[in-house]
Amino acid sequence: MSLSAISSYSDHHKLALKLKPILVGELYLARKLQHPVYIHKDGLFVTVINEGSIPSKEQITSLIKSSHREVYVYSEDLNEIKGNLENALIKITRSLSVGDPLENGTKDLKLLSLNLSGLYQNPHSDELLMLQFQSSQNLSKFLIENRKHQPYFFQNLMRENFHFTVSQPMLSSILLLSFLQAIHLFHDKEIENLFLTSYLKDIGISMIPDLKYDLKSLNPRDKELFANHADFSFDLLEGRIPLSKNYLNIIRHHHFLNDRMKGLVSKERKTDHDGDMIMGLESTLVAVFDILVAMTNERPYRKGQSLFQSLEVIKKMMADDYPQEFKALVVFLKQFFKN
Repeated sequence: MSLSAISSYSDHHKLALKLKPILVGELYLARKLQHPVYIHKDGLFVTVINEGSIPSKEQITSLIKSSHREVYVYSEDLNEIKGNLENALIKITRSLSVGDPLENGTKDLKLLSLNLSGLYQNPHSDELLMLQFQSSQNLSKFLIENRKHQPYFFQNLMRENFHFTVSQPMLSSILLLSFLQAIHLFHDKEIENLFLTSYLKDIGISMIPDLKYDLKSLNPRDKELFANHADFSFDLLEGRIPLSKNYLNIIRHHHFLNDRMKGLVSKERKTDHDGDMIMGLESTLVAVFDILVAMTNERPYRKGQSLFQSLEVIKKMMADDYPQEFKALVVFLKQFFKN
């Protein structure tokens, strides 16, 4: 991979005004580039793909292996890539059930996750939000119909090495959907709505600057900002997607288990100040799978924990209220990850 740094102080800052970040994986949707592609390294923009070329699989793989999750492109190339991504997502969403389910599901999960990063950058776009909603709704139906492939889809998405803000919503939602099917307490429409609730619950992180997610420590103001992301999600989604108030309230309170463990919410408290339910089996399961995926995956400020260590924490959170469901969770996870 040929590197060429923009070392002039003036040129560097002029360039910074013109460039926009995209995930490395989005380069698969690029055609002939009008401008170079850059990474940011040691405080400088460095050219990694030249203008006039089509990004090759080898170039993209090399960037991923070098731990570069983002690259920087000009607006003209950005617009074309985003347009190609949206068209590809619409196409696969409409044809999920036609052809090889493994190939279709893998492609759809990748495109949906990449498109989610675009929604984070522009959360007030109704068009982007509805594309995410309709695509994930169709995906939930597909996953329900292809139950035996759910572990494969989960593991394959894990291997994509997306930033955790992009991968965690889908990973936790796949696990949630699979568990809901396994315990036979919910009908398919409820499972679909809880999948959508889980997947969209973190859209509020779009209100937090990207760089905050890669810090190894947070100051009190940063911690307060992070703590409010569930409220941000509720505000961004209310009235814009066809989910009932009950599901939106799950989104608003999806960190209640964390807050209860910290002593911020009483165990006896079941409703908020408006009388809306904040704790129930559905809310607990959405929160549990969010915590499970977060704990078992690495973060900039800590290493990932084992499944056993995570279950020890989750046991303290839910076993008293839902002992049978916790036992079912342990059995389910052993089966899901047996390979």
